[in-house]
This record gives sequence, structure tokens and C-alpha cells, in this order.
Amino acid sequence: MAPSPRRLLFLLVVATIAAAAALPAAVVAENNMAVAEALVQLKKSFTNSSSLSSWLITDKDGDKSPCAPGSHEWHGVVCSGGKVTGLRLNDLELGGTIDVNALASFPRLRSVSFAGNNFSGPLPAFHQLKALKSMYLSNNQFSGSIPDEFFGNLNHLKKLWLNGNQLNGSIPASITQATSLLELHLDRNAFTGELPPEPPPALKSLNVSGNDLEGVVPETFRKFDASRFTGNEYLCFVPTHVKPCKRERTVASSSRRVVMGFATLLVSAVVMVIALSACSCQPTSRARSLDMDGLEEKPPVYMTKQASAPQKRSTSWLGGRAGSLGLGHRRAASAAKVDDLSSRSAGDLVMVNNSKGAFGLTDLMKAAAEVIGSDGLGSAYKAVMANGVAVVVKRARDMNRTTKDAFEAEMKRLGAVRHANLLPPLAYHYRKDEKLLVHEYIPKGSLLYVLHGDRGMDYAALDWPMRLKVAVGVARGTAFLHTELASHEVPHGNLKSANILLAPDFEPLLVDFGFSGLINHMQSTQSMFARRAPECVAGHPVSAKADVYCFGIVLLELLTGKFPAQYLHNAKGGTDLVMWATSAMADGFERDLLDPVIMAAWKFALPDMTRLIQVAVDCVQVDPAKRPDMKEAAARVEEVVATALATVRERQEESGSDDSASRSSHAAYVRDGSIQRITSVGERSSRRGSSDYSYGIS
Repeated sequence: MAPSPRRLLFLLVVATIAAAAALPAAVVAENNMAVAEALVQLKKSFTNSSSLSSWLITDKDGDKSPCAPGSHEWHGVVCSGGKVTGLRLNDLELGGTIDVNALASFPRLRSVSFAGNNFSGPLPAFHQLKALKSMYLSNNQFSGSIPDEFFGNLNHLKKLWLNGNQLNGSIPASITQATSLLELHLDRNAFTGELPPEPPPALKSLNVSGNDLEGVVPETFRKFDASRFTGNEYLCFVPTHVKPCKRERTVASSSRRVVMGFATLLVSAVVMVIALSACSCQPTSRARSLDMDGLEEKPPVYMTKQASAPQKRSTSWLGGRAGSLGLGHRRAASAAKVDDLSSRSAGDLVMVNNSKGAFGLTDLMKAAAEVIGSDGLGSAYKAVMANGVAVVVKRARDMNRTTKDAFEAEMKRLGAVRHANLLPPLAYHYRKDEKLLVHEYIPKGSLLYVLHGDRGMDYAALDWPMRLKVAVGVARGTAFLHTELASHEVPHGNLKSANILLAPDFEPLLVDFGFSGLINHMQSTQSMFARRAPECVAGHPVSAKADVYCFGIVLLELLTGKFPAQYLHNAKGGTDLVMWATSAMADGFERDLLDPVIMAAWKFALPDMTRLIQVAVDCVQVDPAKRPDMKEAAARVEEVVATALATVRERQEESGSDDSASRSSHAAYVRDGSIQRITSVGERSSRRGSSDYSYGIS
């Protein structure tokens, strides 16, 4: 007997209800798997993605969403209400592409940050993610133009940061359709053409400086500060008769082309004759000119044996190259480029500290100069001006993170810093692509050189009391920076032995401080040592605690006499001081850590040495929360140093003599060769590969 229609209807309703009851669990499971799989798929589109090692589907988590309670942490994934709402993947050195289809799997995604990475190629199709409110894509290498339809559907977008890329073409007129847009940063790209007739209606913050725009800024854009339009040669905030607002696009007639062609040939011939004459008169000695725009990076001075006789130096940066203390790799001089340095776009030096008197770019151009090495910021040169003042000039190519006004304000602030253990900048020269930074030349060189270079008289003088002096001086200078520059993300940012110069009395002088806010995110991991602190390597933002980590490395370097592997970009060579010190202290073998040079003559100071090692080990804790702040670390060093020096004085009083006997013993230990100048092949090769400049001329 066939079931009645009413019974069939009843069964259908029951089945529907049962299916509906079972559906949510199935859908949730499916969606949760989709989220985890989408993140893994996104990771596959990246290169150099080791910082995202936590992005994996584990057996423990099973079907859990990355946002579910109890799931392991997925680095950079922001959750709200159990859904992925943001991705913070800035400053992780990621490359490759960005899989927008994977991002589309997150319907609640509102914010993405890929700033400070190495992405290149066309701008990804982020306009397909219509619910996005914030896009931070600054300081990558995106190139090409923004599609005309990019802004058409981004009605919810509030913040768009594309600054510091290589984007070109015109700014799309569809930008006015982004009705919710509040912040738009397009500075430091290569955009051309004119500005759109109107800005987005809600726009509060705009920056288009440092592009190649032209024309007159429309009236509707003039509510923004004029500084936000600078760096565009043909863009006029207000039209004047002084500055052209359009490129000259006239087409020369054929007769004019012929004349110009002959003129070009004539000029070329003259230039060739002059060049050949210069070459024929060029001396064959090592005298060389300073190629300010294309000099090859050199190994540090301390890796090259100095000649017994002084090398011949040029009397001008535009003449034959100055001697570089045995640094090889000659290149042809580029006088035109050097001349271009003094004449193009930026004017003279700007003095920020008159402690060595006033001088200008012309004085530097006429100075005898020599290459003294390089570090993460750029090549460094010693220049001796006609008045006898010697300075160090550093070429910094990655300081393009801020506007010119912000850069100038920061340099003036740094130049005004005064402390016995700080060496502030004297002057700077601003160009869009490169800056010159000038500070006083310190003949003794850096702590890096004195500890690990050609160990001569200065190394012999670096006994236990002198190392205490260096340690407390570095602590005081760094602690002062943490008060004076407390608003900086990391007050020093590049604390290492190469940036600790030693005055004639061995008083340490810190240099290259306060630059972290000026350097591009993309380059900061290479040029700023603080970015190598464990938390920064793991992708967390840099903080003042990264300086504390760097200070701990310096203390360990002072106490062990070893070259830290942490200074190297690769892991080959040097000594992993953090691992060595941590394990030795845990096992009670702290004596094995100490430099035999100081132990030979100062055995009675072992308890004080151990206490100072403990301060260093606390400073290099992997977890930044477990490190002391810089003020506390400095106070602990002050206490240890005071006690240690008191112990030294007591020993002297007991023996009825000064410390000359201990110093003689120390010097003899160094002189007699009881230790090797370089302790291992690995350490030797590591120093040869280091790019830190030291200008260690003792």
C-alpha cells in the first residue's frame, strides 16, 4: 500500500529538520579546515617564509580553526569572534607573491599588513577583497601601475599605504570612488601625470611626495599641507613664474636634430680627448680618488695588513683616489658623479653640531680622503680637511623611511645630544637616494678592532680595569639614550662593538644611534643589529628590549674576547656567545668563558667577572620580558664595576704597590703569544667576511 501524500510530506519535513540540525557542525568543520588550509596555501605563495613556521596543520589541533580556543598560535594571524580579521606580516623578509584567492577565503578579513618585506612585481588584486578596511603595503618593491578599476569596489577601505615602492603610471581617477578612504600614502614611488581632479571625499591624510607628478595641485587638494607634495619636480602647489608646472614636450625640427647631433658628437670627442689625457697623466701609485656614487664595499681595515710606509694620498676627493690602507679592488674614478653630489638637488652640508667648528661640502670635496671600511648603513671614509680637522663621512643609502622635513628634524635632535659616552653627528648632506652623515674621527678606532684586530699596544692595554671602564661607559651611554630618545621604537638600534669607538683614554663613545626610525623597514634587518634580537627574528616588532639584548652581546664580547657569531648575517664563523654563556653559567663553568688574557693577571677578580657575566646573560634572554630594562641593566653594571674596582684597589694596598705589576703581567701575556691572535679558522674567516667598518688606526 502506497503511503499517503500527507505521510510523505511529514517524512520530508522530519528529514529536512534532521539535515538542518546536522548541517551547522558539518559546515563549521568545513569552514575551519578551509581557514587553516587557506593560510597554508597563502604561505606557499611566499618565498623565505621560515618566519611563518607556525603556519601548519598539526595532528593535535585536528580540525580546529586557527582562531579556535586551544589552537596553537599562528604568527601574525589576528582573530576576533572566532574568525580571521587581520594579517600582520610586516618586516618578515617575505618575498614571492601574495595569493589573493587564499585571502578571499576569509570573509571577515578587515586588515592586512605586508609592509617592509621583499614582494615585487605588479600590485596584487587586493581590490577583489571588497570588505578590507586597511592595507599596509609600504616599503616593498611593487612595480607597474595601479589598475584603473582598483578603487571602484573598495567602499569600505579606510587606510591605504603604498609608500616606498616602485609603482608608476598615473594615480587612477577611480580613487574618488573610495568614499570611506581616510589615509592615502603614495609617497616615494614613481607616479607620473597629474593629480585626479578631486580627492576621496572623506580623506584626512595624504602624501604624494617623492614622485614624478606634474601640473598644478587642484584647489580641492590644497587642504593638505604643502610638504605632502614636495619632491615632484614639476608639481606646483601654487603656480609661480619661478617653477615650471609642466615638462617641456616640444618636438625638435629635423634641422635642429642635425645640429644637436653634431653638437653631441663634438662634445663626445672633447670629453674623450680629455679622458685620454687624464689617463696618460695618471700616476701608477696607489693614489686614488673617492668614487662617492659607486664605490665597491670593502672588508674592514683590521682584516688587511697595513703597509710599512704611508701610502700616497690624494689632495682632493676629485683627484687620484686616496690610499685605503691596503684595501684592494681598484675601480675607475667617477669625478662627474662626485661633482654631481655637490651640485644636485640638496645644496650644502647642514651643521647640527659645531663642536669641531663649521665646514661645508666644498671643504669635504677638497679634503684628502681614504676608504676606511663599511657597515650595514654604507661605506665610510676618513676625510682630513685643510684646517686639520679629521672627520668620518658615511654614505647611507637606506634612510628613506621619512620625509625630508622629518629627517632634518631628527638629525638636529641627534646632533644636540650631549653625553660623555656618545659621539653625536656633526653634519649631514641630504639627497633623496643617499645621505652623507659626518661625525668626528677617533684615531684609536672601534672596540671591535681593538679586541679582534691586529692585537698591539691598545689590545695589551685593555686589561680588566680598562674593560670595566668600557663596560660601564657603554651602559651609561645606552641608558642615557633610553631616557633621551624614549619615544623611539628602539633608542640606539645598532649597538655593537663596531659602533663603540674608543677615545685616547679608552672612554667608549657610541655612534650610529637613533637611526631606526629613518631606515627603510626592508633594509633595517641588514643594517640594524637590534633587528637580530630573537623576538624580531620571530616577527615581533622591535622594542627598547632589543637594545638590552645588543648590550648583553657587547658585555659577553668584552669578557670572553671572542668574536660573536651574532654579528654575522650567516652562521659561519665566530662564537655563539649567547648559547655558550647560557649553558656554561647553567653548568657552573663560568670560568671557562673568561678571556685568558684578563684571567692570567687578574685571577682574584673571578667573582666580579662572574657577576658581570650574569648581568650579560640576563640581558640576552630569549624572552624580552625576562630581560631587565636598560636603566636596571646599567645600574647593575655600575654596582659590579664599583665593587670590582674597589677589589682592585684593596689588592694594590695589600701589596703596597699600584696596579703596574698586574698591567705588566697582562702586557707580557699578550706579548709572549700565550694566546693566539685569532683563536680558530672559523673565527678568522668570520672576521674576514664581516662588513663592519672599524677604522682601527692605533
